[in-house]
Amino acid sequence: MTRLFFNSFPGFPILALTVLMLATPLIVLVAEQQAITVYYFVAEGCEHCARVEDYISRIKASYPAVVFKRFEISNNDTSIELFVALTEGFNITEESREVPAVFIGDACLIGEEEVTKNLEKLMLEYSHGREYRDKAGEIIMAFIEQHPPIVTLPSLVSVVVAAFIDSLNPCAFATIVLLITYSLQAGSSRKMLTTCGAFITGVMASYLAAGIGLLYVISIALFRSILRYIVGSAAILFSILEFKEFFYYGKGFSLEQPGALSRILGKYSETMSVGAGLLVGMAVSMVELPCTGGIYITILYLLSKIGLTLEVFLLLFLYNLIFILPLIVILLTVYFGRSVVEIDAWRIEKRRYMRLLAGILLLTVGIAIIAGLI
Repeated sequence: MTRLFFNSFPGFPILALTVLMLATPLIVLVAEQQAITVYYFVAEGCEHCARVEDYISRIKASYPAVVFKRFEISNNDTSIELFVALTEGFNITEESREVPAVFIGDACLIGEEEVTKNLEKLMLEYSHGREYRDKAGEIIMAFIEQHPPIVTLPSLVSVVVAAFIDSLNPCAFATIVLLITYSLQAGSSRKMLTTCGAFITGVMASYLAAGIGLLYVISIALFRSILRYIVGSAAILFSILEFKEFFYYGKGFSLEQPGALSRILGKYSETMSVGAGLLVGMAVSMVELPCTGGIYITILYLLSKIGLTLEVFLLLFLYNLIFILPLIVILLTVYFGRSVVEIDAWRIEKRRYMRLLAGILLLTVGIAIIAGLI
């Protein structure tokens, strides 16, 4: 029975390779326990907080083994309650409870001057022999047991919805349809399945790696206090381009896939191996990032407020699984007998509405980010 399953689905080894390759970062995340964690609390509109955030952004890159966790208390009742619980646990008087505040080990730093003067010194002391106890982490764990977790269900829902809308992207659809067409012309449906399966694997691997890299870059970006305005404005700009594609598809500056990409696929697909399909998928995903990246970067900005934790990695993994799901559906639909011409006709007919849906989401999220609602 097992042999029959493998023979019926020649792309199965590719899927097994995908799981192994994409699970490796997860194994590393689980295995690698960070020694030191810095928890810092800031508020919107606080000049001292903005300067502390810029300071932390500057020193982050010099301490890759240190985890930085940011909490915004302006529009988050849970973060306010957590801040109170931490200050009580560290015996900070009610009169002295203010932000910016940093908790590291058994120490609490209150105010811009104290943070910028002592934070790095404490990090070096804990890194070079001073006994480290994550007292703030213990208080936070106790707090979480009695309150909703910091990564809540709405975060999961927003990632799933955004990934679903992003997955309905004409660029990715056009590429997989082209590759299927050329693969069928060059060989059997079995070759199409393995080559296109490798292509889809390459797309997901590349997008996941790019997401982790961009998440890190965003988390250490300087001038974080104005970063939300930059990301929000970029989201609105992308939404305008999406709306333009809805009304005037392919005219002027377009988000449609480059014509050179079609020519490259047409030239090399006849002799494309599984390994080449994997590499093409990775390359194509980077070429198409301007076309598909507006929603992705917006989600990465929201996740960067938490940092690259195990939960965030799993959310990114889920996002990318959903992103490639339509490509898998198209591939299997053609493999089991549906005409690729019919699928391409459906793509062309619906692509304007895919752009409209993406534009609405980007505009809504962009405004919400600038307004400080998310």
